[in-house]
Amino acid sequence: MNRRDMGVAALAAALGGVVLKFGWLDRRSEAPGPFPYDGAPLASGSEARLTAGGWTLSDVNGPPRQRALTRAPAPGQTRWLVFFGGNGPGYLEEARSVLEALDAGRGFGLAAVAPPGFDGSPGRPSPQSLRAGAEAAVRWLVATHRPEELQLVGFSMGSNAALAAAHALAKDGRPARGVVLLAPFTLMDVTDKGLCGLLRTPDRYDNLSLVSEGLPPVRVLHGLADAALPPAHGEELARRLGAPFHSFQGVGHAELLKHPAALAEASKSFSQSGVTE
Repeated sequence: MNRRDMGVAALAAALGGVVLKFGWLDRRSEAPGPFPYDGAPLASGSEARLTAGGWTLSDVNGPPRQRALTRAPAPGQTRWLVFFGGNGPGYLEEARSVLEALDAGRGFGLAAVAPPGFDGSPGRPSPQSLRAGAEAAVRWLVATHRPEELQLVGFSMGSNAALAAAHALAKDGRPARGVVLLAPFTLMDVTDKGLCGLLRTPDRYDNLSLVSEGLPPVRVLHGLADAALPPAHGEELARRLGAPFHSFQGVGHAELLKHPAALAEASKSFSQSGVTE
């Protein structure tokens, strides 16, 4: 192909992207976004911080390959909390902080697995890779750590991963005890940063497609001041799941992960009685 033909091909590709983009514009009101993918490699020195205090950083060989952060349970404890985080840098550091807050000294096993495109997990982020990664993560955890009970927690984009993981465990005959969804969505659009993100149709994340029979009890929590994913999304998802919905006045999107009342409400799901109203 000569230089002129290459130029024509590049222009055609760009125009095709614009056409696809305009097609997406017709449906953009259906979902918040598009938000840019914000994953990043592990920051320098973060491995030492992540593994302090009895935590272990290891690999899930997959497919897909992913980086896993775990802390073994206290002696005699057989329950594990698994956290699926949102779309942002410092995925595993945030996960560790949230898991420790939810555990509140009870000695649960704690785990988070960075999906493709986040914290050194190779691959490109996408709805397909997020779900495949979540399924591989819980199956790896069951095979390597043999928990008697798993509780799944998903925040923002991670709500999609938590629901996918719950379906995988149910299919395997090892259902999770329950699922807590923090600031979830019904539909959400995410795309690449820069020019590529401007030209291509965003990825559509769909939690409604994961609403079906066979899920364990679910609890939905949402901040009423969430400007990224409006609380109406959490309410609608809870309605379709037949799940209790808990809201928090004046709490924004990321603030929900540090809000004492929200963390306390989420922690109720980890009592011996399971997810309660």
